[in-house]
Amino acid sequence: MAGPRRPISWRARTYRGAPRPARAGARDLPVAHTLSTVCARTPSARAVGPRARRGTIVDVDRIGIADTMFARYDMGGEAIDELRKCPGYGERFGIVRRTVPGFKDLGVECKKLIEEDGCRIVVALGMPGRAAIDQVCAHEASQGIMLAQLLTNTHVLEVFVHENEEEDPARLATVCVDRARKHARNAYWMLYEPEQLTQRAGQGVRQGYEDAGPLPSPPD
Repeated sequence: MAGPRRPISWRARTYRGAPRPARAGARDLPVAHTLSTVCARTPSARAVGPRARRGTIVDVDRIGIADTMFARYDMGGEAIDELRKCPGYGERFGIVRRTVPGFKDLGVECKKLIEEDGCRIVVALGMPGRAAIDQVCAHEASQGIMLAQLLTNTHVLEVFVHENEEEDPARLATVCVDRARKHARNAYWMLYEPEQLTQRAGQGVRQGYEDAGPLPSPPD
């Protein structure tokens, strides 16, 4: 006679490497806009909706947003607002936001968003200061973000706005808005519409400023 059945682990229940349930105690966006459990794509999975509860099994992807308290502008909020305008928000994909103290904390938070919260792509937003030491720290933070990508085989779009890019605070805020929103849209395109990126290849596309445009064709 067979013995008692052992509980099935989350790994056995997932399909093609789907991520484990989100870590306990993590702060998501308002419940209707995020997910707490990721499962296999099965007919029984329920899509996230306006009355979704924490822990609901859903059949949607997750896009991570990691930002900092050190930044002088809410770039994370701009990125989220842009993603909400993308087709499929709330049905095909949801958003998970995590905020850390400074940009050197972004690397590990992005890794946790991918490995513990099941995000398929992450947008990391930070604002290095004007001081020389801030530029060194920004380089170190960038290396951490790059390492997180390599360790997880998942894209993390680094969105840094340096305070010394503009002297005028109003102009700097404009750069923050433009760069955050364009990279949020890039993240969406990378997941669902990669042809949008290919169509713009070699066109001098910029985030934060006007596009530089392509170089002229060489003479025959």
